[in-house]
Amino acid sequence: MIRKLVVLSLIVSLVLPIPLFAAVIGEFAVVTGDVTVTRAGKVIKPQAKDKVETLDLIQTGKNSNARVVLTDASAMALGPNTKLEMKQFNIQGKKTTGLFYVPMGLVQTNVAKALGPGSKFEMQTPTAIAGVRGTAWLTLVEAMVQAGAVGTKSTFYGLAQAISVFNTALPAQVVTVSAGNFTVVTAGVAPTAATAFAPATVSGLTSTLGASAIPGVAAGAAAGTVGAAGAGAAAGSATIAGVGAGTIAAGVVAAAAVVA
Repeated sequence: MIRKLVVLSLIVSLVLPIPLFAAVIGEFAVVTGDVTVTRAGKVIKPQAKDKVETLDLIQTGKNSNARVVLTDASAMALGPNTKLEMKQFNIQGKKTTGLFYVPMGLVQTNVAKALGPGSKFEMQTPTAIAGVRGTAWLTLVEAMVQAGAVGTKSTFYGLAQAISVFNTALPAQVVTVSAGNFTVVTAGVAPTAATAFAPATVSGLTSTLGASAIPGVAAGAAAGTVGAAGAGAAAGSATIAGVGAGTIAAGVVAAAAVVA
């Protein structure tokens, strides 16, 4: 009987590529306001230093935020009204595998170091995948009216190095966004040309992260900004107004960012 159980366990481990049981992949560095974690069907109210596990769904409420630091020192800061699912994260030697799902809100991400050969660090959304190698950026997902219907808009702000942004419906149309620039993607439309953002734009967004903002990242964005286009300033003003009121709308990301 014991032999049969051992054999069955080995077969299951070979067939299923993703672990059956959740593993600790990091911890909360900052928790402010209404923050919850849905884990194995149960809703938990986390505190700073509490562990984060694979398959955790982290959600922030109005005027609330949180910062998660992974075991490799990479960090993700969540703004108000944001969801982030920790689908998978593990390190085997120099190979890192990270899969995360962001359906709505504002997330500041900083990949601590360049990943080794065969590694991947992906931000997945209902319509896209964002793969990185080592960089920092802001992702803002908002609801919008498009062609008379409610759609979504995703804005990517480059904070360090460069990212390549594309809509999964149009994967051949890629826009490279270097630090200090931004691009906007709506459903079924290619990313807008990368344009310099106004420092006030990122400062306004980062301010909604409160104490959860990743140290050093915001300052790097301001320093990396090369001028400010009128379009960037206008888009930033509209966005900041909405975020400041604590009303980051729920939406679906319609693009992916891949490190250049």
